[in-house]
Amino acid sequence: MALGTVLPFWPALLFTYLEPVALIVGWQAAYVDPSTYVTSQLPPHSPLSTLTAPPASATILALTLANIFLLLAALAVLCTAITREARVAKFYLAILALADLGHIYASYKVMGPATFWDLAKYNDMMWGNIGASAFLHVNRLATLAGVFGRVGRRR
Repeated sequence: MALGTVLPFWPALLFTYLEPVALIVGWQAAYVDPSTYVTSQLPPHSPLSTLTAPPASATILALTLANIFLLLAALAVLCTAITREARVAKFYLAILALADLGHIYASYKVMGPATFWDLAKYNDMMWGNIGASAFLHVNRLATLAGVFGRVGRRR
């Protein structure tokens, strides 16, 4: 147990502190400038990114996503720092591991394989959507597998 959680040190640092901060940064990006947030989801010169200004429906979705980012940040703290139940933290990490795959697949589905696998053309947003999701996914699975130590209170 580390940093006041039921998680070992590295997962506690990552999921209890760094991920909620990243989610708040994501909230800020989507909430303050939803148009830029929407248009930066693809490489700047991609044939897929032909919009100069997103439709109002995309702006609504960006603001809704911003709201979900705040919700996820709160859930991260609740399920990794406030709870003292190892099962809650494990279920939370397992559910998010599945969600990571959905997040990555959503990008793949829209981008197509040519854009998705062309890492040299990734912008910051694409690295966040795909690279960070993959990194978090691997760390969630490693935590659940006990690679970083036992999840739960030490007696």
